[in-house]
Amino acid sequence: MWEQDLGVFPVHFRGQGDEFTHHVSGEFGDPRFMSARGSDGSSPVELGPPLSGAVSSRLIIRALEEGVACSVTGDGDSASEQEVEPWRRAVVAAVDALGRRDRVFVWEAVVSTHPQNLGLDRVGALAGPRALGPVALAPGGVLMREYVADPDRVDQGAGVRHTFPLIASGAVSSYSWESVESVAHQRLRRVCALLSLATGTLWIPRTYPKHRPEDGEGLRAPAVVGVPSTPVLDDAGWNGEVPADTNTFDLSDWTANAWQILNSDKELETAVSAHYEALRLRAHGHPSLAHLAFVAAIEGFGMRFVQDAACGCHPECRHQKGVAGARFRKALKTVMTQQQVKQLASFAYNLRSFTGHRGTLFGSERTFGYSPMSLFTPDDDSVFDMMIVGELKQASSQVLINALTAGLPSDVGPAKLPASPAGLLPATPEPGRPLPSA
Repeated sequence: MWEQDLGVFPVHFRGQGDEFTHHVSGEFGDPRFMSARGSDGSSPVELGPPLSGAVSSRLIIRALEEGVACSVTGDGDSASEQEVEPWRRAVVAAVDALGRRDRVFVWEAVVSTHPQNLGLDRVGALAGPRALGPVALAPGGVLMREYVADPDRVDQGAGVRHTFPLIASGAVSSYSWESVESVAHQRLRRVCALLSLATGTLWIPRTYPKHRPEDGEGLRAPAVVGVPSTPVLDDAGWNGEVPADTNTFDLSDWTANAWQILNSDKELETAVSAHYEALRLRAHGHPSLAHLAFVAAIEGFGMRFVQDAACGCHPECRHQKGVAGARFRKALKTVMTQQQVKQLASFAYNLRSFTGHRGTLFGSERTFGYSPMSLFTPDDDSVFDMMIVGELKQASSQVLINALTAGLPSDVGPAKLPASPAGLLPATPEPGRPLPSA
């Protein structure tokens, strides 16, 4: 086994490593290397040999404070110019390409309310093109018929639901589509979280973010989804036409600044994300874990009101005081009276503690959603699922919306975007280096 040093190059190991290897691979004409060994953030990354077959050696990339050290290794007693020189040229070219080969990638995805309730979606259709931060929202232009079945059951038929999907789209400047996908997923999650807060109904992505080619047609929402082997309805003449008398909804005024607020307030961003995850858990039949997550969302926002404090039992004590419950109550006080806080906190936080510290389940998940029926015994499962978790969900929503509304100018309304042939996109794509997290 031999190894030949190539030198030290001005590449940030974590911040630019993926782009660097992308350009190295491109120098060999390969979009990816056949084999690669990743890093824990400091140990070497190994690439190669390339799929092109130009060389059989491998590139070793090591992290240094001043950049990365690159070397070539291969089998045999000694290095040859034929094995080393192609790597040297590729590395030099890749360093020169950093930040210089970006282009704008447009992504699109279909989103809709969660298909947990059968019938017609009560939220309605979006009133027109809108924007949430760097993401454009456009009415899908279709009344989507969806056959909904339990994915865990093979002996159950499908119910029918009709909803009004949206097309979410955005633009990111970067060196490759693969580097954009994670950004699109993060933005899509935040969009669904904000839509869920604004409408009181869970929104979810219905497709993965898709790359729209420059000369390609925009993404369309389907008219029919999940057709069963024996259709419940005749879909032959169904084209998804939206009825003229369809109810519409608009985004609340607070959504205009919500994206910027979440970018600048990481604790609030975490709380909004926790609330959204609680909604998802509840929709998928996990009410006790949803309850735990709703409490966490409220408590997380309350961190700004009650700081960590050391225990004062003796001078050398290093334990922290228990402040979690106080944070929960302080956050609730932003939207509730003291009496309302006392009533909700008295049982909600105790139930949260039993689930969080013991794994105790209180809802219908104990019977997979099928609560026992009795004329003589209270249906505790339904009380927990609908009343207790429902009340906590409402409290969490109020706390977070109040936080997002604080300081909103009186003349600010929902952000609107005009239609354009290229699609409903932010006017200026955001730079992709470093790629934004949201």
